[in-house]
Amino acid sequence: MANNFDKQEIDRVLQQRRKQRESRACYPCRQRKVKCDGTQPCRTCRRRGHPEICAYDMSHSRNRSASAGNEQPAGETGPELNWRPEPVPRLGSQGSLPSPRTQGWNQGQAQVQVQSQGNRANIAEGGEKEYIFSGDNSVVSILRQRTQDANGFMAREVGSVLGLQNTYNSYPFMDSKTPQEQWSSLLQILPQRKEVLKFFHFYRLCGYPFNPILVDVDRFELDLCSYLNARAAGEFRDPNCISERWSTGGSVGHISLLLATLSAGAHYSDLEDPQRSEAYQELARRSFHALRLANFLFRPSLDTIQALLILGNTLQNNGQSDAAWALLGTTVRLAQTLGLHTNKSMAHLPEYVRSRAKSLWLAIVWQDGLLCLCYDRPPIVTISGWATDTSIFSRTNLSYTDIMHYLCRMALDIVRSDETEIQETSRSLDALTTLDNVYSRAEPHLCSREYCRTFHQNLEHLALKMHLCFVVSVLCRPAVKRTQSRDAFHGHELLRTRAKTSLLEASKAFLDFQALSIVPLRTWSMVHTVLSSTLLLCIWEETRHDPECRDLQQRVIEVFSATGPATGDSGAASDNAQWLSEQHIRALVTLRNAVGSALDQQTEQTMPHGAETAPDMNSLFLGFGMPNAFPEGLNISDVSPVTYIDSIMNVPLFDISQESQFL
Repeated sequence: MANNFDKQEIDRVLQQRRKQRESRACYPCRQRKVKCDGTQPCRTCRRRGHPEICAYDMSHSRNRSASAGNEQPAGETGPELNWRPEPVPRLGSQGSLPSPRTQGWNQGQAQVQVQSQGNRANIAEGGEKEYIFSGDNSVVSILRQRTQDANGFMAREVGSVLGLQNTYNSYPFMDSKTPQEQWSSLLQILPQRKEVLKFFHFYRLCGYPFNPILVDVDRFELDLCSYLNARAAGEFRDPNCISERWSTGGSVGHISLLLATLSAGAHYSDLEDPQRSEAYQELARRSFHALRLANFLFRPSLDTIQALLILGNTLQNNGQSDAAWALLGTTVRLAQTLGLHTNKSMAHLPEYVRSRAKSLWLAIVWQDGLLCLCYDRPPIVTISGWATDTSIFSRTNLSYTDIMHYLCRMALDIVRSDETEIQETSRSLDALTTLDNVYSRAEPHLCSREYCRTFHQNLEHLALKMHLCFVVSVLCRPAVKRTQSRDAFHGHELLRTRAKTSLLEASKAFLDFQALSIVPLRTWSMVHTVLSSTLLLCIWEETRHDPECRDLQQRVIEVFSATGPATGDSGAASDNAQWLSEQHIRALVTLRNAVGSALDQQTEQTMPHGAETAPDMNSLFLGFGMPNAFPEGLNISDVSPVTYIDSIMNVPLFDISQESQFL
């Protein structure tokens, strides 16, 4: 029968049917391309908290023109995982502070189809079509494969029935508010122009280069300019006039990321304590509040995950490493919700989106790897979801970031291993050989300081040297441990030599680095590296009486005493030490006591009777409020140096045995 109709008649019938289908959905649901039950207001609009904009009499011409503007040629894939307040289409604002206006509602929001083997979904403005990662063996993915559910509708319905999706209708961290109240709340935490101009500079100069969490810093800076222009244009001036482009969840998530970078910048700024600490904490609180307004736990995005990662790193750098550890767990789970941990879930996105997703996951691996190595705790991240970059073993001129990513992957292998001492020694020797091979392929200025031609190259060289020496010292710990049969193992002498060299080089690099920049004194991992390295030099029998080691120990103590507590007549300490963690303070005090004890013995042996005694090292760290001596009766020669340093650096801060006794 179809042959009896011409093409125009067929097109007319299809267009009429399409119009009939469209007329059953309200305008917001048509724009989002989500299911609408046809009621007034519909269930979807009620669930999302904006029943006032559920309208059925909107002109279809605007809808069609907006859709046409967002369509892409066949074979091309939609834009990236985040929308920014720019004319360029961005993907997935992940929720919003809805505006009561309907004109142009949600215009410029893009939709993209994300497909992987057994896992296809939409990442779009709405909740029902937001991308939720599920593996190939999940019921949802199997159903999608068996039923050829191309648009993911049935899979989403089954996922909802099985409780595998969020309902998106609540804000767990705040009272339910109207869009007007939410907009007013956002206006109260927006960064001021002077804050942006002052603190982002410090983040860009001191924070980002040594831990590049922002996956596209150039794009971020363009968006920063857009924000400042919007602020100058008065878009945030009227609390009664909601800005459509700045009230979406994606925009609010971007505000949280901006505030997070400013908080990190405040930590590295030239403000004196306590102003610096107050500034970082205030900006961090505002960033967390923006995350709550964006409903980050229910609707994660690339921006909110970057914000969480920067906030965790800043908490860690301010001595709150246990809080950073806990927050990192949430950050990892939210990243896995988006599928950032596997290439398969990103396979059908544009290349630049896959690149940013991988960069963010590697930044998470970076954070988890260093924390796990310092604490000797099990990691939560994996790297198996992304193909290993084997070109690192053949390429030359590897960058600082390339080497750091390799070091952090190696850190994960170290903390996951559970081997006998012979196996551990063999693995360490193999790992050192591979690491030496990779490091030899680094850019010349990273391998040798004599090739540094700029100030930044000097800083990069010293930063990498510290991290590299720390990983090498951990690999060499089988030879540092006290074991009766240690000399029976082949390669022990090599490991002992490498251990001593790495501990010395770590301390030297720190001393050189802090002479050029405040970065090592404000970066938790670097503080941990120098204190643990210097303390091991102090208690290891191989280096305990070495004059060079003794000199390094004294110089490190002098650096921290100069930036640490300055006691006045009242004996109260300043706030300069508050960014140090409890573990690092314990290490400092132990180091000071050991060096002070050695100096006292040396003074008694060499100085004539009645001469002036050596400076009182105990007075250097009184303001830390820590014990002034080694544990009573302890002979450090009776225990492994590694075991002893772990007992200092990894003391639990919480006593759960007392929790049941609070009444």
